[in-house]
Amino acid sequence: MPPPTPRAADLEGGREAYRRKEWRAAADVLAPGLDADSTAADDLRMLAMAAYLVGEEPLFVRALERAHHRYREEDDPLAAARCAFWLGLHSATMGEPGRATGWFGRMTRLVEGVEGDTAERGYLLVPVAHGHLMAGDAAGAIRAAEEAVRIGARFADADLTAFALHLEGRARLRNGEVAEGLALLDEAMVAVAGDELSPLLTGLLYCSVIGACREVHARGRAHEWTAALRDWCERQPDMVAYSGECRVYRSEILRFHGEWPAAIREAERARDRLGPTAEPGAMGLAHDQRGEVHRLRGELAA
Repeated sequence: MPPPTPRAADLEGGREAYRRKEWRAAADVLAPGLDADSTAADDLRMLAMAAYLVGEEPLFVRALERAHHRYREEDDPLAAARCAFWLGLHSATMGEPGRATGWFGRMTRLVEGVEGDTAERGYLLVPVAHGHLMAGDAAGAIRAAEEAVRIGARFADADLTAFALHLEGRARLRNGEVAEGLALLDEAMVAVAGDELSPLLTGLLYCSVIGACREVHARGRAHEWTAALRDWCERQPDMVAYSGECRVYRSEILRFHGEWPAAIREAERARDRLGPTAEPGAMGLAHDQRGEVHRLRGELAA
């Protein structure tokens, strides 16, 4: 039997829940339309994003792949390219380089098939900048990120601009330009803290910028952005994505302040909260925080 066609009222209820950032309700209401031929690409994209935020990684991938194909059927190659971008980014984060390369390649083909300049051409530079950064080529990462910033600004694309600013900031930190790098991260975080970005990118940049601040021992900034991340997570109580990472960073702050029992509890909560959408290293950070507190307390076997 073909899957039932979702009722218009149900779909509108799912869209409303999404706009209210009620991610669990949005995912539950929109999920029945996953395999229905009548479900619009925009609804499938919203389902994917809501699924990610509540920690349902397989549903996220399946819904976003469906959205990608539906956008192509609807003759919207740039929207399809954006789906490919997120699928590539997710694959890279989850340690699947082959899938990541494949999705980024498809994104490139779709964007290059469209005449004229578009914001999506800036998104093509994001994996380029990230690849240079991971390969230790800070100068190459800076060049790609700077161009992506220019394109994002020209098209008033807040997500692209903030993402590229953050990549340039991280690259300048790696290049020894600490003051310049932190200034760029701060600029990106203005958009993050102002709730100007899509929810997936908001959480991603919170975690990445906090990690960058930790790398260069900018503890004041790390504490500031961790508090902002905590507040953002608490405003969305059914969100699973990013809340585990938030507790890891909170545990670290408590450890720095000598609140060791509280740091242990927060690290344990992080371990329990981290789900399949978390970065692979996040669970390791949670265990690391527990281990550090045990070491400080002289509990060496633990």
